[in-house]
Amino acid sequence: MRFDQVEMQNKELEAILNASFDEIFVTDARGYVTRVNAACERYYQIPAKDLVGKHVKELEKMGVFYPSVTPHVMQSRQPVEMFQRTQKGRYLLVRTRPLFDQDGQLYRIVSFSRDLTDVIQLNERIKELEGQLEQYKKELDDRVELNGIIANSQKMRDVLHLVNKVARVDSTVLLTGETGVGKTVIARAIHDLSERRGGPFNYVNCGSLPDSLIESELFGYEPGSFTGAAPHGRQGLIEKTQGGTFFLDEIDALSLSMQAKLLHVLQEKHVRPIGSSTYVKVDVRFVAASNKQLEQLVEEGAFREDLYYRLNVVPIEIPPLRERKEDIIPLAYHFLDYFNRQYERNVQFSPQLLSAFLDYSWKGNVREVSNVVERLVVTADSDEVTYRDLPPFLKKPSAEGRGTLREMLEAAEKEIIVEAYAKHPSSYQLAEALGISQSSAMRKIRKYVQNEKSRSEKD
Repeated sequence: MRFDQVEMQNKELEAILNASFDEIFVTDARGYVTRVNAACERYYQIPAKDLVGKHVKELEKMGVFYPSVTPHVMQSRQPVEMFQRTQKGRYLLVRTRPLFDQDGQLYRIVSFSRDLTDVIQLNERIKELEGQLEQYKKELDDRVELNGIIANSQKMRDVLHLVNKVARVDSTVLLTGETGVGKTVIARAIHDLSERRGGPFNYVNCGSLPDSLIESELFGYEPGSFTGAAPHGRQGLIEKTQGGTFFLDEIDALSLSMQAKLLHVLQEKHVRPIGSSTYVKVDVRFVAASNKQLEQLVEEGAFREDLYYRLNVVPIEIPPLRERKEDIIPLAYHFLDYFNRQYERNVQFSPQLLSAFLDYSWKGNVREVSNVVERLVVTADSDEVTYRDLPPFLKKPSAEGRGTLREMLEAAEKEIIVEAYAKHPSSYQLAEALGISQSSAMRKIRKYVQNEKSRSEKD
């Protein structure tokens, strides 16, 4: 064979080796490197010429890769497959094959390596997400439910324990806690678990009505007692609650004069309708609630001290959701089941979305969880709600790009392509730099660079 033919074949072989996406790493029978392809430079960030001629043990000591697979093949004379870590923190799956001459002597050792770093990291992420789901399921299994109230945290378990105890007696209860923590639900539970559950449960929000109206709402009035009064008069809510439970929400909103009249009802157990000269005996259990510190209002003179002590027989403080994060996931699933049934949907939560739920402070507490879950169920385009579907206020800036596995991969690929294209501004150069085909490089340039540029120009 002529020299020029041999040289042509060598160039052809070199081109074939460098076209391979996988690393091809060849040593002689003693472990000295004889040939490597271009993928080695991508894996080790070392020029191929600096690898040729070196012993694999020397490269191992230099930290280029670890462990070296070649000595195992030299010893066993059998194909070997193992994982290898590079000095750049990449993980390679190495498959090594021995080559023998016609006399059966070891001649060459050829290693084929594939970078599985991204796959390993994604698998670890998947395992982490699966672990989160298992934890969420455990939290659902461990939750305590009392009269429709869900508790997984010790703080809320303590609240429900106290609710269960106080429901058995007729003592006045004062519920405190931020807006949305579930004071109305707790008040209803106290009624439903009590001996009064067969009687009525009535409710008034003291902050929603002016004094002129709230007095007539609570105590009722006689016919013609004031302009606009019903001709036959009206029975007050307290009187309508005979044998039951009456819940006064936002009691701090009552004026001092109304507080005095309410105190009289609590002490004397009777009411006098507006315009009447007689009292009506009432058998009512009172539960009051406030999202303000009544002790401070007493000190400021805005709330009667005697009424405060009359109400504060059994105080129950309901902690905000941010102090009992263990309850967030069980609550979210509780509302998910409820709204799935209501709207005939089969929506499910992704792990990333549940993580966002745990990260959020929930200033609106349980009511806000209910509102957000209902919105997600109603607006979901598919049966799985992901991080991308969350309203903006639930997304942290540092969490941008989180989402499904496909979304995370696409975001990572876009970042790689855009950065690499800035250094290698042609499909041929990009393909060579990333070890992909030129047609694949062209598709990715169109997808992540040209299309993005077109959208920006339109904007």
